[in-house]
Amino acid sequence: MSAPPGFPVFVDGALLPPGAGAISTDDQGFQLGLAVFDTLLYEDGCRYFEDEHLARLEQGARALAIPWPPPWDVRAALALYCRELGPRAATLRITLTRGVPGGRPSLVVGARAIVRPPDPGVVVVLERDAKRAGDALESVKSTSRVRNVLAREAAQRAGAFEALLCTDEGDVVEGTISNVFAVLAGALVTPPVERGALAGIMRGVLLAEAAAAGLAPRVERLEVADLARASEILLSNTSGRVIPVVEVRAVRSGLPGAQGAVCRLLRARVAACEARYRAGRA
Repeated sequence: MSAPPGFPVFVDGALLPPGAGAISTDDQGFQLGLAVFDTLLYEDGCRYFEDEHLARLEQGARALAIPWPPPWDVRAALALYCRELGPRAATLRITLTRGVPGGRPSLVVGARAIVRPPDPGVVVVLERDAKRAGDALESVKSTSRVRNVLAREAAQRAGAFEALLCTDEGDVVEGTISNVFAVLAGALVTPPVERGALAGIMRGVLLAEAAAAGLAPRVERLEVADLARASEILLSNTSGRVIPVVEVRAVRSGLPGAQGAVCRLLRARVAACEARYRAGRA
């Protein structure tokens, strides 16, 4: 059967038409936010970095005491779902909830159209006192992300693409939907997950590619003052890959965006990395 207009949904073993999925109102994911999710890029018939995404999903599930493995094989569910999608590119979202008390977890797979960040780059704002440094739950990709959602909505109302979240101690940790990098004296710097950052899959790819390119990447505390002196600032996430920043409001303007040397280098290396990934799964 071919996919109907819009994106279908996989719920607990069944493929359903768009909008037809249903989760019990007693599900603890719905009631209490006891659910984890992960988002993969599906493009050119390839689910990029699937192993890494599923490993992070498992890590998050175990952190929230969601039984693992779930009753439905996640990899098989993704394969079934992508056969239904056919050649359409999309971002795939896997959500695993703790389920109804005394019952079993629920697994949902859905999709949405890919939204490309604009070039030559994006404007971001700072959101102060938005993260708790050292809190292990800050690094779990759970559905309890109200702080991130509200911060990004406020940023967008102000005409920005993203908000960079700072800890209660003042350092910059991550974006609401992205990791953050700064080029400082030629080195690529990103905050450690111990400060409350999510260990983004593309973040890991960029760190590896930067090391291979001789950029001497460092994982260390990143201050607002560092952003003010950075020669380039970059964001990363699954669908946007490498997202250049042209301005941090009230901190730094005039950044080179997509024309920055490090941005151009990392974009080229990510493209080559993805080509190798596709070839390895052909």
